[in-house]
Amino acid sequence: MTKFFKNLYRLLLIRTPFFILLNYITNFLPNYKSKRKSSKIEKQIYSDFKSFNFKEKWFCNNLYYLNNYFKYSNDISDILEIGSYEGRSAIFFLKTFKNSKITCVDTWSGSDEHLKQNFNIIEANFDINTKSYQDDNRLKKIKNTSNDFFSNNFKSFDLIFVDGDHSSEQVKKDINNSWKMLNNGGYLILDDYLWWYYKDLKNNPAVIINNFISENLSNISFLKIWQQVIIKKVN
Repeated sequence: MTKFFKNLYRLLLIRTPFFILLNYITNFLPNYKSKRKSSKIEKQIYSDFKSFNFKEKWFCNNLYYLNNYFKYSNDISDILEIGSYEGRSAIFFLKTFKNSKITCVDTWSGSDEHLKQNFNIIEANFDINTKSYQDDNRLKKIKNTSNDFFSNNFKSFDLIFVDGDHSSEQVKKDINNSWKMLNNGGYLILDDYLWWYYKDLKNNPAVIINNFISENLSNISFLKIWQQVIIKKVN
């Protein structure tokens, strides 16, 4: 609970709108003790998974949260992922949405928080972990910046997962570009809403995400806020 109150305090410091705070509090309670449930799902999904550091499996903490919401969804065909790391999130989406294909965009060079990591190994692990999906043409790997990808992309998607560079300026670009490429009725999932790496709180993702939600409420039909934010675009 200590972490919850720290997050709440920081959200208050950045003047998070009340309706967003309420959404977060409401979703915190049912997910507060879901780590064991997420671990159970993790064991089912990831077999022989190669990782640079098995302690760094942040995406796995959200497995119950995501699975609980999307377990009955069957209308997701085209998925875009900004930031793929070693492939955990891509594998989850492909296993959850059986008839889907995913485009994974990553530089595999890291950003501010990755200074001590060997991305040659991390990229090699991604290729090994996702090999069967790449061979089946269900996963397309694009090694590039998200800015370059969006400037040359004309395809739309049913679900977009944003987990790239977490600096506020880049988060803003990735969210706005993703929203333009998202089909009506599609889902935008924003990772690390409660990521507080930068001492200046406004440089972290939460401020940008709050602003985006507030500015686009009329085009949002569903909103779920926890460590990740799930936004459904109106049909």
